[in-house]
Amino acid sequence: MDPKPRNNRQDPVTKFCLAMEELRRTETARVRDAKELVDTFFPHDAAKATDRLFLHIPREVRAPIVAGWGIRGAKAALRDDDERIRTVVHDAILAGDIDVDAIEQGVTAAVLIDWVPLSDWWAFWRAGKVNGAPVQKALATARELGLFDDKWFLENLEGRGGRLKGTDTICDTLSKDQIVSWVRSIHASGNGTPAGIVAALGWDTVLAKTAQEALLFATDALAKKVGLVPTQPVEPAPAEPAVRGSEVPGIAIPDFPMEEKGAEGEQIVAGPNDGSLQPVADSAWPELAGPGDMGYAMVQPTAMGLPNVKPSYGLDDDEEVTSEHHIVAKPPAPPPPKR
Repeated sequence: MDPKPRNNRQDPVTKFCLAMEELRRTETARVRDAKELVDTFFPHDAAKATDRLFLHIPREVRAPIVAGWGIRGAKAALRDDDERIRTVVHDAILAGDIDVDAIEQGVTAAVLIDWVPLSDWWAFWRAGKVNGAPVQKALATARELGLFDDKWFLENLEGRGGRLKGTDTICDTLSKDQIVSWVRSIHASGNGTPAGIVAALGWDTVLAKTAQEALLFATDALAKKVGLVPTQPVEPAPAEPAVRGSEVPGIAIPDFPMEEKGAEGEQIVAGPNDGSLQPVADSAWPELAGPGDMGYAMVQPTAMGLPNVKPSYGLDDDEEVTSEHHIVAKPPAPPPPKR
């Protein structure tokens, strides 16, 4: 039983990559040749080689390929681990037993797309001469597979270095008569949606008339959209040290005189435990009692020179004293009239 491919063959992105890899191997869309394939996935020199291809392919799949090149027996190739396969292929290349064309033919488009990371394949394909038929085919295939719709396409179509967007980008390469005909077609259809706008001109005409720069911009946006370009994690900005107000440019902080500790009328004495200096309270102020039922001490009237007045609890009929009752001091009696 053949092992399950790394990349799901039913996934639209995998189908898209397979279609473009098959197209790459034709003369009309040869964005990269066999040598560039080997240089990318099996870079090597006379001393060493780096395997970015065979280590992704299971032994059951790669053994017939290696055996078919005549550089290893079928049973031996099935037993070989990744390191051994790398050495065997490298030695065969140096000895001239296989060349880049043989490697490309042995590692078919289906095998390549089944097993290598699709982001690696995309980086390889996109680094080639992608213009004309390849980029048009890429967008046409992606649209057929449902990887984007017409609304997304118009929103991600930019030309002239970003100065033109959407339909302006398409109009930039159309003649006046073509633009007038396009507008009339939209009016006749009564469909001003993105799908109606594209249909009025024709999808094939859009691909043929739009500038290559704009089509490449949409293709790169598509790769990001479907995950062929790995996103780089955004690192949080380092926290800036706190800045005092007086150090901020443009802010003037006035210099206030420092208040000396120990106001006039206070005596400084040593504390009982650590010898620290503590102010002694003025005798004119009442002493605070320890925490009581209410969490504070009542000020003794005699301490402030006030008459000792009994509290009044208002006119409530209940006998319970609540927080709504207030202590009211009886006003002093008026002096007797003079005779």
